Amino acid sequence: QFLKFAAKLSNRSVITTGLGSTSAGLTVTAVKDGGEWMLEAGALVLADGGLCCIDEFDSMREHDRTTIHEAMEQQTISVAKAGLVTTLSTRTTVFGATNPKGQYDSNESLSVNTTLSGPLLSRFDIVLVLLDKKNPKLDGIISSHILAQSTKAEENKASDAAVKSTQPLGIKEWTLPCLRRYIHYVKQRFKPVLTKEAESVISGYYQLQRRDGTHNAG
Repeated sequence: QFLKFAAKLSNRSVITTGLGSTSAGLTVTAVKDGGEWMLEAGALVLADGGLCCIDEFDSMREHDRTTIHEAMEQQTISVAKAGLVTTLSTRTTVFGATNPKGQYDSNESLSVNTTLSGPLLSRFDIVLVLLDKKNPKLDGIISSHILAQSTKAEENKASDAAVKSTQPLGIKEWTLPCLRRYIHYVKQRFKPVLTKEAESVISGYYQLQRRDGTHNAG
């Protein structure tokens, strides 16, 4: 759901899955049409200037994962297929989702838990770990909410209408198109500058990834 909603917020987006995806499907493939060879863009090229969402990242073969290193780091893809040599732009934000190889172990590094290599993880600016911790109270609330959604749909609609009627005048929920335009405006208008504190955090994270990568390689 994260990937689908993020894709809706981008003016240009491509959603794909690592299950069955090949390096050609993610980058570019050469196809023959009418006796001539031509290049067919993959997900990363099609998402140039937008967002590329890759689900089931852990299901990709290691060879296919390594082919997107250049796309993520250099924002380009070098192609040499069927006598065609060129460089294509992949100025896209990559949003990937993966599952742990088993029960997540907080004592192990991220690469050990996900089977993703250190070099690949280092190409992501942010890595967010969502843990499914057992909480009987919270689980009860969630299950009750799900049941209420299916058995009391009409009551929920009436309740939502009542809540909206009590909102102060002038306060409106942002529609998806409005939110999409706002995000596009912010990306085009503002150029953030790293603070010293942010640089320190990024430096520490980089060193941690390097250490974990060396440890796993050994």
